[in-house]
Amino acid sequence: MSGIAVRRLTGSDDVAGAADLLIRFFREEQFDTPDDVIRRNTRSMAGLDNCGLFIAENAGQAIGVATISLEFGIEFGWGGEMGDLYVLPDWRGKGVSRKLVLAIEDFLKGRGATTYQVTVTPYAQDAHDLKAFYSALGFETEGRLILAKEI
Repeated sequence: MSGIAVRRLTGSDDVAGAADLLIRFFREEQFDTPDDVIRRNTRSMAGLDNCGLFIAENAGQAIGVATISLEFGIEFGWGGEMGDLYVLPDWRGKGVSRKLVLAIEDFLKGRGATTYQVTVTPYAQDAHDLKAFYSALGFETEGRLILAKEI
């Protein structure tokens, strides 16, 4: 694990490795978002100050990716939502996710955030027992129901 480096990508960085990982993640999790949309949104996210696009690398190879978006609410002030966390299968269980999560937490603390959340889809929960995974990283269920509407 000592050769693993995590960094935040910015608008001037090449985001192709992060986009490739996100495309792979979306396919594995059975999302149908087109590749060109993922690539475009990955480039956009890298250029936004209120978002973080993080990549984990080993010897120059992209092995993991994570995203975070900030939001402001009356209840907690600044907070965030970790939208994506993906590590290549060969690198799982080696601390890569933990390094990505710690980088996200440093990013959030630097922006005055007090909390953040992750949404786990039913498919991902069934396929990977993500409740146990995220619990081990310190996340707890709040019992809230999140509803979404496309516009």
